[in-house]
Formats: sequence, C-alpha cells, structure tokens
Amino acid sequence: MSIPLWPTLWLALTALLALGLVLLVVLLPAESRRRLLGRREAQPAVIDERAQAFLAAGLLPLSDCPRDRTACLRCLQVDRCVVHRLLELGLTPGVELRVVQDNGGPMLVSVRGSRVALGRDLADNLWVEMGDRANGK
Repeated sequence: MSIPLWPTLWLALTALLALGLVLLVVLLPAESRRRLLGRREAQPAVIDERAQAFLAAGLLPLSDCPRDRTACLRCLQVDRCVVHRLLELGLTPGVELRVVQDNGGPMLVSVRGSRVALGRDLADNLWVEMGDRANGK
C-alpha cells in the first residue's frame, strides 16, 4: 500500500509559502511593511486658516453638531453649484436647523419643516452656531 504524494507536497508548499511571507514581512523596510499590511500611522488633522477662523468665532461644522439641538446655519464653505442646490433645499445662511439622525454616515437634518439627508463630507463644510448664541441670547 502506497501513501499518496499530493498531501505531502501540498503541506510542504504551504509551509514554504508561509515561511516566505514571514521573511518578506520581516525583511521589508517599515514603510513598505505598513503599506503591505494596510496599516497607516495617525495623521495630524490639518485645519486650514479659514476653518480656524470659524472655530475662533464660535462656529462648528454641522457634522459636529449634537443630535436634537437647534443650531443656526452661518456659512456654506462649498462650491458654487453645491451652494445653489443647498439654497434650493432651504439651507440658507441664518436658517435654524436640527440634527435628527447622526449615526456616523449621512446625517438627517430638519430644516424649515422638512428633512434633508446630507453626506458627512458636505456637513463638514457647513458651519453652524449652536443654540443660545444662534438665537442672539
């Protein structure tokens, strides 16, 4: 009775590939290793000068607005065509709005009695003033 050869070859090939992968990862420079393994170092948040001015004025991005709090839209920092669409939806500077749903993805915002879904990248560029300050108190 003879033992089939293919299981032995399969096991040897698997062990050889695993050893090669381990050696490849160990011998690679750190940057290439991070790229290969899909790991990224934490990048410092870059805030442009205009965003710093908004933050200093007490404004915050709509994406940071807490749920069920009234806020006043103060600035639309987006392209002209996007501004036009937001104005059509009723998102004009000075309008009061409220975040209805924010689960980390698109946000649901209540404005002028309607609900509008906004992507997070768009909400990052809409600057609001919170509650008491927005009402002038």
